Amino acid sequence: GLVKACKGGGNNFFRSLIIPLLFVMLALTHSSLQSLAKQPSCCPHAPLAAPVLCRPHQSACNLSRRPRKGVQRRDSPVAPVAAQGMDTNEAEEEEERVLRTLQQCTRRIRELGDRGRVKDAIQELANLSKKNVQPDTYAATALVRACCKDMELAQSVFDELFGDFLEPDEVAFAVLLRGYGNANPPNWQKIDATLTTMQLKYGLVPATTSYNALLEVCCRTNDVERGEDIIDRMHTDEVEPDEFTEAAVASKRTLRAYLRKVFS
Repeated sequence: GLVKACKGGGNNFFRSLIIPLLFVMLALTHSSLQSLAKQPSCCPHAPLAAPVLCRPHQSACNLSRRPRKGVQRRDSPVAPVAAQGMDTNEAEEEEERVLRTLQQCTRRIRELGDRGRVKDAIQELANLSKKNVQPDTYAATALVRACCKDMELAQSVFDELFGDFLEPDEVAFAVLLRGYGNANPPNWQKIDATLTTMQLKYGLVPATTSYNALLEVCCRTNDVERGEDIIDRMHTDEVEPDEFTEAAVASKRTLRAYLRKVFS
């Protein structure tokens, strides 16, 4: 994971930075899972599938974060709200605290990523352990995005955070697609591998969000032939374009016209 990325890159800055923070994040994961094991859950299926609660028994704070239409968003695992010794009011206050903390953390990670402060972005996620809050898919995705100037690092962060602990969604994979697409030239081999992992390992079918990311890459690199193939694939898979698709091809007249022709 991150250790491999550091050793392979030979970058002393990331070698001294990421390895200590990796252990912090892994400790956070471990302590969070231990906490779940000790607390009774409001979900009768949790002992079989902890830490992910089944969909009918997800926390209300998770259900309040509605995804945009057409985006495959998976619910993030959340700490059980029916903690021992908590009444209904206390449980609701705890849910609000957790949701507020995660929203602030996600916003802060995005800001740090935009400024190129990767170390601080990783530390921001690790600091959730001090607040007794588990990371969710939104915060983890923001951290992957913050690392995308170094795709080996971004992929390692993705692999560490998603899988056994968190379930990635289409937005998380779209971050990787854009990251590999921003390489010069775009790393289409990695893009194909990402799409394969998305479908075979996580059962996520590429929808508009994924195709929009690929079309953005094609327009940026003037790859009209590949862009037309992607639009054909959208049509075959019955994936309808949206306003973001139109924006993705806005700068390339040929693709814009082809999109309208195919979906007219």
